[in-house]
Parts: sequence; structure tokens; C-alpha cells
Amino acid sequence: MPVKAAETTDAAHVFVPSIGFRRGTTRTLVERAETTEDGTRLIVLAVAAAPDKTEMLIEWERTGDPATCAPGSQLLVYSNMAPLEKGLSAVLVAGGVPLNAMTMAQRGFQVSHQTIGAIHTVTFPSLPDTVDGAELVISENGHDWRVPLVFRPGRVVAAPLATRVKRDGVIIRATALARDEGELIVHLEVEAPRQVRQVGAPLPSGPSFSTYSKELRSGRRAEMRRVLGDRARPITLEDGLGARHEEVRRMFDLQGQHAGSAQPFINHFAVVFEAPNAAGRSATLVVPFVDVSDFDGSVTADLRQVPVDLEIGPHHFHVQSGELIVTDRRRVIVEGKPSPWPPRFRHPAVMHGADPKESSWPNAGPGEQVVFDAAVGDPPIVTFKGAVFRIDGPLRLEIPLV
Repeated sequence: MPVKAAETTDAAHVFVPSIGFRRGTTRTLVERAETTEDGTRLIVLAVAAAPDKTEMLIEWERTGDPATCAPGSQLLVYSNMAPLEKGLSAVLVAGGVPLNAMTMAQRGFQVSHQTIGAIHTVTFPSLPDTVDGAELVISENGHDWRVPLVFRPGRVVAAPLATRVKRDGVIIRATALARDEGELIVHLEVEAPRQVRQVGAPLPSGPSFSTYSKELRSGRRAEMRRVLGDRARPITLEDGLGARHEEVRRMFDLQGQHAGSAQPFINHFAVVFEAPNAAGRSATLVVPFVDVSDFDGSVTADLRQVPVDLEIGPHHFHVQSGELIVTDRRRVIVEGKPSPWPPRFRHPAVMHGADPKESSWPNAGPGEQVVFDAAVGDPPIVTFKGAVFRIDGPLRLEIPLV
């Protein structure tokens, strides 16, 4: 089935740029729209008006010399993960009916001397089938940002895929493929009996602001490749002509992964490649590994006694150091002792310090080491919880390109 653009389609899925794969009846934004209020610019980057919900990607920008956030505003505050809980409101007015936002979360932040920027995702209830436009109204501290939006049927038709690979209880499925503006996008579904933590180790890409050129993004990837070296293990695409393409970015399901009672965890995301040679009719998608997390079991450690060997159930690991980096905050270096059976244990899943509500998640270090960073009390007691397991690859999925 060819992958092409069309004004209308009865395809099972379409690809919505910057958001991902959605059902074929999903409507998208005709073009970006923006407005400025009180010196802060709002840009609506993308919309996916699906039958079950409406998803929106928006960008905020404030410039100056120096750039400063408006007093009392939550729009351009770093790590502002729940702005709807802090006096801000977002409404989508369609056909005269107001639809209040259900969720709003920050997905990116940038700051320089002259610019502050943030990217948010917002979800609303589904739009009526009869409307082809709406007005977005975001209000804060007596200021309103009003942006008229015009929709059309999704134009980038997705070709269905039905290929999978299974190993150690984890199943990876490739379910859809699309081409858009020189890129090839594959939708992946990872199913596991434990929570999916990581699928490969792509180069950190961060959010893509509207001011970023293709050359800037490419240059940043090259620099990250130089810095990380072999620590980056991205998903790759080997085309039928022998060329190897590394992923350039991912788009995750905004709702994350879910698991009901006795149901597996399922993680959905789209992985983007620079489009391979059009002459190749097939390719192999290669996943280097999958990490999953189990949060059962825990053990405490006194950082005054490191180095020390510890256990969580049958899993052994070594706490190498716990250096003080600032007052009451320590950097803890841990090295797992991999189990000989698959999936293999790597390291604890999470660490808690003085505040059990503050979770410290591991960052990759050299070799099998990971690094935790958390506030600690006196004495410096920390608690390690759960375990991370690795399903080693390569896991290979053969996919058609046309």
C-alpha cells in the first residue's frame, strides 16, 4: 500500500506531524496559528482532533533584553507540569460550545538572555463532527490568548504494518508507517509483563521549538553523538540497499503506558528516520534492547558505610560511593551485578532520600554504572526500590517500505 497525502481518507490511521499516529478520521490543523498578549506569544503548532479526544501542541515565547517571565505567570516556569492547577484555564470553543481542557503539561523549556520558551501539550474532549474550526482561549491573571483554528482531514495516510518480534516475554510490534517531508515514521507498540522503562538509548534530542532550523537540529545530534559515543544505542533502520539509518527523534503517546488488572503494560511511540533510498522496497528495524522495571522489594543503605554490597530479593548490586555535592544532597553511584539468566538484572529502579515522595531515577554512567542524585538527611540513609531488567537485542523487525 503506498504512503501518500490525500485530502480525505478512510484509512485506519493517519500521521499527525509533531503528535504521532491517530485514527483515520482524525482532523488536523490547516496551518500554524498564533497570537501575542502582554508580550507573550502563543503558537499552536499542531492539533489532532480524534474521535475520542483532541490533542494540541502549543509553544510559548517571551523576548526581551533580558527576557523575563511575566510576574505571577505559570506559562514560562521551568518544570511547570500542571499549569491548570495554578490558576490558568484553557478552553476550546467549537460550534458555540466551550470544551474545558482535561490536561496540560510542559514538554519542553528553553531560556537564554533574550528568550524564554516553553512547549505544552493540552488535551480536550472530542470535537463535534460537524465543525471545521474552533477558537482556543487560554486565560491567566486577567490576560486572554485567543487563537482561531481551522481543521481539515488528516492528509498523511499511514500504511498498516503487521510485524512483530518476541523475546523474554516482551513483544515489539510495528503497526503503521508513513512518509512526511523527507522523513519515514514507524509506529511501535512494546508490550511487557512489567513497566516498560526504556527502548534503546537514542541520542537526547529535547523539544523542537519553532525557531530551530533543520541544520541546528542536525548539528545538535552530531554533537551529542560525539559526546556520548557508544553510550547512545538508538533504534536503527537497515534498508534493502545496505544503508543504516539512526533514529532522529521520537513522539510518545501523551497518555503514557497503561496496565489494568492482570493486563500487560503497553507503550506506544513513533520513531522517526530520515527517509531511506526510495529504491529500497523493504527494511529491517533494529531495536538494541528493552529495559523494564519491577517496583517490588526494597533495601536501605547508610551512605557513611559505602562502598557496600546490597540485595533486593535475589538481585545483587554494589553502592560504590555517595559523595556530598551540595548541602544535604548526595550523588550515589551504583553498579549492578547482572544476573546470568534473561532478562538480566541491571540496577535498582529508583532511590529515595530524606523525602520518600521525592524519587531519584537512575542516569546512565560508564559501563554498568548508574547515578542517583537526591536530598538526604542526617544520618544519610537512602532506600533503593525495585529492579530494572534488560532484554538484550538486537530485536529485528522486517518491514515493507511501500
